[in-house]
Amino acid sequence: MGIIGNIRKHSWIAVTIVGIAIIAFIIGDLQKNRNQEAFAKLDGEEVTYDYFNSRVLQREEDYNMRGNSNYAFKESVWQEIVQERLLDKEMGALGVVVTDAEVSDMYVGRFIHPSLQQQFTNPQTGVYDRQGISNYVRQIDEMPDTMMAKVQWLKFQEQVRQDRQRTKYIAMLQNGMYMPKALAETIAAFSSKQSDVRVAGILYSQSADVQVDITDDDYQQYFNTHKKEINRDVFRMENREQREVSYAVFTAQPSQSDMNEIQEEVNGWWNDMQTMDDNGLVDFVNMHGGYDSMYVSSDIFAAPLDSIIKGSHAGTQIAPIAVQSLTRDGYNRHTYGEYVMGKVLNTEMRPDSLRISLILIPSQNYHQSITRTPEQAAHLRDSAMASIKAGMPFEAAVAAFSIDTTNGGDQNWQADGAFGILNEDIVHHNVGEVFDKELPGNAGYFIVKVTGKSSAKMKYRVALAQKVITPSTDTEKDIRDRANQFASQFSTCQAMIDGAQSQNVQMRSALLISMSDSLTGFANTRDAVRWAFNEKTKAGAVSGEIYNSDYSYIVVGLREIYVPNQLTLDQARPIIENRVRIEKLGQQLMAKAEEAAKGTNDINAIAAKLNTTVDTVAGVTFGGYLGRNGMEPKATSAIAAKNDTGIIGPIQGANGVYVISVDSNTKAETGDIENLRQRYENTGMNALNYVIPVLQSRVKIVDNRLMYL
Repeated sequence: MGIIGNIRKHSWIAVTIVGIAIIAFIIGDLQKNRNQEAFAKLDGEEVTYDYFNSRVLQREEDYNMRGNSNYAFKESVWQEIVQERLLDKEMGALGVVVTDAEVSDMYVGRFIHPSLQQQFTNPQTGVYDRQGISNYVRQIDEMPDTMMAKVQWLKFQEQVRQDRQRTKYIAMLQNGMYMPKALAETIAAFSSKQSDVRVAGILYSQSADVQVDITDDDYQQYFNTHKKEINRDVFRMENREQREVSYAVFTAQPSQSDMNEIQEEVNGWWNDMQTMDDNGLVDFVNMHGGYDSMYVSSDIFAAPLDSIIKGSHAGTQIAPIAVQSLTRDGYNRHTYGEYVMGKVLNTEMRPDSLRISLILIPSQNYHQSITRTPEQAAHLRDSAMASIKAGMPFEAAVAAFSIDTTNGGDQNWQADGAFGILNEDIVHHNVGEVFDKELPGNAGYFIVKVTGKSSAKMKYRVALAQKVITPSTDTEKDIRDRANQFASQFSTCQAMIDGAQSQNVQMRSALLISMSDSLTGFANTRDAVRWAFNEKTKAGAVSGEIYNSDYSYIVVGLREIYVPNQLTLDQARPIIENRVRIEKLGQQLMAKAEEAAKGTNDINAIAAKLNTTVDTVAGVTFGGYLGRNGMEPKATSAIAAKNDTGIIGPIQGANGVYVISVDSNTKAETGDIENLRQRYENTGMNALNYVIPVLQSRVKIVDNRLMYL
């Protein structure tokens, strides 16, 4: 649960957040008319762009990715809104509510909400602090409504209520899953039986040489019979329109001339850098978009930089070297790599993780809701420090002096570097020591107790200039011209596909939804997705625009439009082709097996007629494997249902056609019937995943998001 954590850990940046919110409000007001339009409707109820965008911003804050979310992230927020609206309507119709008494019980009663349990449990005793949560709520109630901590807390309260309401609804769904006792007894009887069998099987995969004539009528009949199944396979549970695009890719690569120019510039940089002092070097690195690190371990760097830096000393120079990526996690990975060069500025033994407890004493410069002057804040800081030096436990000082008393001021373990302006002071104080720090802008004071450090390890502060290897402007222009010339040759998508094959041009395909970020493999191509889903774009069209992604130029054609429950046979044919063949092959093999089994109970004789071998499989169980033939539910069910010995089949299974001789049966003690029923009823644990698509199919959704996103 991130909200309370944000209140605890980041309360000192509330002013910044509020400032950003004000700026966003001013900018948003300029677009008010546009943003208040319904960009979607759910069962006639409008969803405005403003509301949707506020939900996106909220989720970005929760995941520490403000302004950096992609379209897949926005799609997940949209689905969240859809689910909420659908469930609210359904729960309202069913009378599923959460009373005030239930809410109180989740805070201080018997059934504490898990998020509260996690945040307000004393780590020393393991006991939930009911008094602590009560005190915290009282403090929040006294705060102005505009204060960030209160705004976040109220959101959290609503989330707790909604979570309990949804939990009750899901419990109702799960409790509605019922396994009849008679059915459970039958399954238990089947499951308690083991059979030794011999199998004469003809696998589909081993019948490639069998001639199977498939007619258009076969395709049509299969399509008519399996429409729902095919629709489910194509659209999964999402049941939304998809569009298939094919696109030709022209990629610019650095020419030898480009590489010579880059090498010459790198050499010039390196000559200049060797004459700079550390301050000049840092300025140079920052000016050229380089890497000026905090103290880091050498193993964050990708090879060969990791081995070059490891064991080096302050002042070690790093001569120009070409790398694909600067760090192991792919930080600033570039298509054609980069040259890096620089210097190890310093080395130090430092911990990886730090832990502190914190007292925050803000002044009126911290936030407009604070009335304390800077002088009064300084006086309170002095009183707190004097009390601690006199022996007051730090947790008691937190309760007496801090604006935030959650968890006794404990900030939990954080990575080295995560504590901002406090970080270096924490590193250079011993565990148990207390120090104070003034906030920028005379906004108050921190009083910090260092409560934990991980073992120290060698870390390095490194300044690295980075020269990315890219094709020149002239090289890119040549490739762009080639892409434009190619695009001008074709008026249909299929013609473009055929032309690409004859001209040896790279082609790719992608299946898109309206909220796809981009074409597969190419960032920043959202405009291509928008073109593909434009209502004026028809299947078979070729875009008149060339789309650019890094150093690639892309020509896009719309191959097919797939609409839920409106698939045509031609669209389904590639999907069902193998299924139709298997079905017809199975019919032929069944007829062959029936003929072979006539007049005999000898499995070996049957196998000889089928030109196959006999597999002996011991201990076949209901729901188990049929030896090397894998999972064959029809076959193992037939074996479990047969109480005597003898021939079964032929049976047309998932992987082949089988004639089976049951040679012996062994009955074990029937298992616990109630436990079996419970296991089957527990399949309802994921009931919500199946209910949402059903609820969604009942309402009309008007989706205009493509106009906005």
